[in-house]
Amino acid sequence: MATKSKATVGLCRVGILVVALTVVCTGVAQAAADWIFQSQKVTAETLIQWMNKYRDAKPDFKPGDVLTVKDLPRLVPFIPPGYIEMLNFPELHIEVWPTRHHQMRADFMDCTEKFQNQVRLKPDGAMENYVCGQPFPVSTLDPNDPMSGIKAAWDFEYRWQNYGLAVKNGFAVWDRFDGNHDGFTLTTEDPPAEWNVGVKWTSETPKDVTYLLKGGGHFQRTLQWFHQRVYFTHLPQEAIHGYILPVPNAKAFEFKEITGFYSPFDIRGTAFIIYRYDDPYRPDDAWAYIPTLRRVRRISAEVKSDTLLGSDASLDEFYGFSDHELNWKWKFLGFKDILMPMEPRGDYTRSYGPNGMVPDTGWQLRKAAVTQRFPKDPRHPMSSVVNFWDAEDWIALIHHDFDQKGKLWRMIQWEGTYTENAKNFAEINHGVKAMHWDHGYCIDVQNNRGTLWFGLGDGNPSVTAGHVVSLYDINRLEQIHR
Repeated sequence: MATKSKATVGLCRVGILVVALTVVCTGVAQAAADWIFQSQKVTAETLIQWMNKYRDAKPDFKPGDVLTVKDLPRLVPFIPPGYIEMLNFPELHIEVWPTRHHQMRADFMDCTEKFQNQVRLKPDGAMENYVCGQPFPVSTLDPNDPMSGIKAAWDFEYRWQNYGLAVKNGFAVWDRFDGNHDGFTLTTEDPPAEWNVGVKWTSETPKDVTYLLKGGGHFQRTLQWFHQRVYFTHLPQEAIHGYILPVPNAKAFEFKEITGFYSPFDIRGTAFIIYRYDDPYRPDDAWAYIPTLRRVRRISAEVKSDTLLGSDASLDEFYGFSDHELNWKWKFLGFKDILMPMEPRGDYTRSYGPNGMVPDTGWQLRKAAVTQRFPKDPRHPMSSVVNFWDAEDWIALIHHDFDQKGKLWRMIQWEGTYTENAKNFAEINHGVKAMHWDHGYCIDVQNNRGTLWFGLGDGNPSVTAGHVVSLYDINRLEQIHR
């Protein structure tokens, strides 16, 4: 019988990581091939048991270390089950970076200090007396408090984002696991000028971004898109205007957002506008321009569990969570230190791995606030979702979706970046002192596929009243298409 490698022996010694989470002990290559099978064994209970077992674990690695596949047993306490399995491949290299702290801007901190003590929760979880800043102190979140889950959700909702995220050149890639994407190329182009005229973009994204997508995976389709979300209320920087954006009827809205697609040709010009109201009980309004119909149509924005344009991500998963808080029951599971990719090595994330869905960047040990949410709608396809949110800046780190049987269905791993570290597109980032997402990898373990979402030219820019009014004018959707 052949002698097992040290890496294989190490993995075998781990045995059952948590409940049904096992590592195949037939060699590293075989373990890499079987990661989907292992992830499919993970349940919501598996994840919770892992968290409870390793809640107070301390790492035996340090910043500057480069960890490889033989170090996976050391990472078990810090990388959630379901996700750690996909890291079991020979080329794995995890650069451990120091944990970087991200100071939010002074006006946000001042708002928090001035108004946080007056915020209250209604019995159903809606907030009262919220003005701006962080609604609830992190120190008050307690697994024994039944209201801490919804408190954490509101802290995520109202994290500091300046006026909101803008993405000039976003692209998504449909990834089917196994196989390769040899010969694949991806060249970006700019969106219609009418969409981005109000933001002072002076930097340029690279035209050929093929170099960002390494590793395996069969890439079936790509989309290129523009996105901008603008917040209208609870704005610390608008104290002079009562913390409200100085545009007509701004007080009625939490935010508005537009997502427009301009490549490939068959969906070019497709665009969606969503209105989120400040009233937490009022459903969203949404409109779409569909080029094949050549008309604007009102659409339902309340069925957020549907995936977008054939991708693997649903609307309520954007940003880590984009649904209404009151549509869910919340449970706070506690805090957990996890090792996750954070802040790309350059301005843009690179990927590698057997299916091209592992970030090739630095990993940081981050304190996560962990919640489990349960849909109130019995028709929802998920039984629960576990969200890991950064407890300092509240950006999403990773979340796990569980199907109606409680088995792992999808994961989305997010990588955030701090505005002050931007080299390219500094003009819309420097001085903001906020975190925004740079990429999201949606991994569907039940269907052996995934979607890679990249934001190029992204940031948290200031806005002009005139641009905001015209950008979200429903009557202009048809005029913008090309």
